Amino acid sequence: MEFSTVTVLRFGRPDVCMVNPLSSFRGVYAALLSPRSSDGELEVESFRQQVIELNKFGHRGYAINGATGEFTIASDADVDSLVRVARDQAPEAEILCGIGAGDLRLTVRRARAAELAGAHAALLPMPSFFPYRADDLVAYTSAVASSIELPILLYNLPQFTSGLHVDTVLSLFEKYTNIVGIKDSSGSLDIVRSMTKAGLNRARLIGNDSALSAALTEGVCDGVVSGVACALPELMTSLFATGGRGDRFERKSRLLREFIEHLGPLPTPWGLKVASAVRNFTHGSYPFPLSKQREIEVAELREWFGGWYEKTLS
Repeated sequence: MEFSTVTVLRFGRPDVCMVNPLSSFRGVYAALLSPRSSDGELEVESFRQQVIELNKFGHRGYAINGATGEFTIASDADVDSLVRVARDQAPEAEILCGIGAGDLRLTVRRARAAELAGAHAALLPMPSFFPYRADDLVAYTSAVASSIELPILLYNLPQFTSGLHVDTVLSLFEKYTNIVGIKDSSGSLDIVRSMTKAGLNRARLIGNDSALSAALTEGVCDGVVSGVACALPELMTSLFATGGRGDRFERKSRLLREFIEHLGPLPTPWGLKVASAVRNFTHGSYPFPLSKQREIEVAELREWFGGWYEKTLS
């Protein structure tokens, strides 16, 4: 039987979760923010501080240069810096690095930069902006898988890129052994359910925090790549450790829903930037000037989160 309930000892207490014992990617990965200065340059020291602070909470690893890290504005030099800083500050952590780009050439170049800097796996989002069919996505993914050495985690992000369908994912797993799993940020569990039913030796990582509680309850995930974990690391590690059962699970799930609801008015990942700055993990930085209404929303979230965090989690 490939999927089973296992107990691991973490920080002196047993944590129970449903995992695929053949998958090497499991647990909680914080999806990191990529703080930038007013002129758009990467602020390496702020990023370093984020990793230092989050190291205190026992994550399995970090996801760099994904949607939370605003990968569409990253350069190859940014990818190199981000991975090297994370590797330096968290030498025992697994580093997953997004390699999304505007064409195959840039994607492969990003992957090679990430590998040289010390990443453990590449997060491969599908092409964005224009709509693409399933056969386009297969051709693109096949070309990347044939061109890079890093293990690949498919990155299903249909809110911002062309979405992957169950049949496409399963066919890619069958064809390429170096495609080792998926980070599914769709909010749907259809793909990970199908992977579980098929008993596949591939990592099932939930990439949408709103879907984690249901995935834990059903036992269809090995881990989570969590944007919320960059602002509320203790909530996400403790929620995942419940294995989807018990009163503690219900309470943690309710807190997660409440936090996500308050992020709603702001674009992804601006709300996370507000919460991270309140906790002094990073400073708040935005890729565009804030309108007057956005300034009001940011201030409201900052005020709410400061009080809510102190009352519920500290």
